[in-house]
Amino acid sequence: MDERLTILVIEDDPVYAEFVADTLRASGHTVSVAVTGAAARELARRVRVDAVMLDLGLPDESGYELARALRHQHLPASAIIILLTASLYPQRDLADAVGIDMVLTKPVEAAVVGGIVDLIRSRRRSKLERGD
Repeated sequence: MDERLTILVIEDDPVYAEFVADTLRASGHTVSVAVTGAAARELARRVRVDAVMLDLGLPDESGYELARALRHQHLPASAIIILLTASLYPQRDLADAVGIDMVLTKPVEAAVVGGIVDLIRSRRRSKLERGD
């Protein structure tokens, strides 16, 4: 049986957030949705999260800022952060510096969202094996 993950989707477009969340839930994962950085921080404080799918442009802060805060304050070291952005030119150096593991350009299709789960599992296992 596949490992079930707890995933936090942070996206200010409620329709897109529910699309991503529903796609992940259909595979049996536990998914929480936040539409602001503040709501995401609160959820991450209360729930042990395996992965975060994070929109770059949030109404209250940058996805880069939130990723740094989540990585350093609220997430286990093995958690994976995936940045979702409509930008064709995300700041990959900054993404690396704040602890983002992967950058995907939106819109991400359902099949891709489903495939990301396998990548999350693989990267989490690697981090756990390395002791990150």
